[in-house]
Amino acid sequence: MKQLERELVTRLLAVAGVCILAELLLMIPVRELLLPAAASAAAYESPGPLSGGDILLILRSLFFGGGQREILGIFARSGAAFLLILSGILLMLPLIAGTIVFVRLAAARFDELQKIRDAERLEYEQRRNLMFSDFAHDLRTPVMTITGYSRALCDHMVEDPAMQEEYLDAIRRKSERMGELINLLFDYAKLGSLDYKLTLKKCDINELAAETAAAVYMDAEEAGMELTADIPETPFTVMADKAQAGRILNNLLMNAVRHNPEGTKIAVLVRHLAGVEYIAVADTGLPIAGDAEKLFDPFVKADSSRTGDKGSGLGLSISKKAAELHGWKLTLEQPYEDYTKAFVICVPEDDGDAEEAR
Repeated sequence: MKQLERELVTRLLAVAGVCILAELLLMIPVRELLLPAAASAAAYESPGPLSGGDILLILRSLFFGGGQREILGIFARSGAAFLLILSGILLMLPLIAGTIVFVRLAAARFDELQKIRDAERLEYEQRRNLMFSDFAHDLRTPVMTITGYSRALCDHMVEDPAMQEEYLDAIRRKSERMGELINLLFDYAKLGSLDYKLTLKKCDINELAAETAAAVYMDAEEAGMELTADIPETPFTVMADKAQAGRILNNLLMNAVRHNPEGTKIAVLVRHLAGVEYIAVADTGLPIAGDAEKLFDPFVKADSSRTGDKGSGLGLSISKKAAELHGWKLTLEQPYEDYTKAFVICVPEDDGDAEEAR
């Protein structure tokens, strides 16, 4: 909206500048020709406006002659009025033309923006439908696995204890995956609701980052990746919703684990500069191509060049929303220090003691 306002103001100033220039140019013939001619004509003016008596005088002169001087005064007066009206019209032309041009430019810009919005809405709906299709597929697959394995166990079709353990482990993993997908949808809907408010309490962001990195360490190790942390021991306490702040970091770390090849190095890096904490989840995986801002849109998945793309398309969007609700900023930086890329959370220091939100 601000960009549109700037564009309209710029175009208005441009049109106004042209109108002023045209006005100045038209003032020359009006001042040098029309107004002096009107003044000369007014010198012959007879008193009073054109009346019925003037009309009778003109008719009598036509039929019976005489009255030439009086008739000359009548026409001179009308000519003076005409010249004055013409001068006013000429001086009004730039304003009228400028108004028409600006309205047409503004209407064309609004039409263009409407087409862009329609295209974005269509793209959004297509991504959303694709995401729902992916969700349905991701849910249907574990449901079918759970149903088949549990039926086999209930019908005593599997006698080998090792196979039973394998079936139960598969049921557990598929159930956890279903729960994760459902939680993502729930979180996205909750963060987008108008009445949702964060539960703000004093929270040590450095401690939270260390706890989240420790929780994801086993996932990274199982994926054949190396996860390290460079976090200062000095506390950095701000008012934050610990659950949502932890979800931001967890989503970014799991995003790095899922969307990078085996052997990737992942790091949680915390830097402090001028009262601002920068928490980076960096990795040495492949860079992300395309528009970085669109990556945070809901239902958007990264490009196919990234391996292991099993995400829902909501993790980064949820992280972005949660960060914005805190008043923080989440960006993608490529490269970042010695790493290929990093998702960086900018956490400013609190100004004074904020009240806790219940």
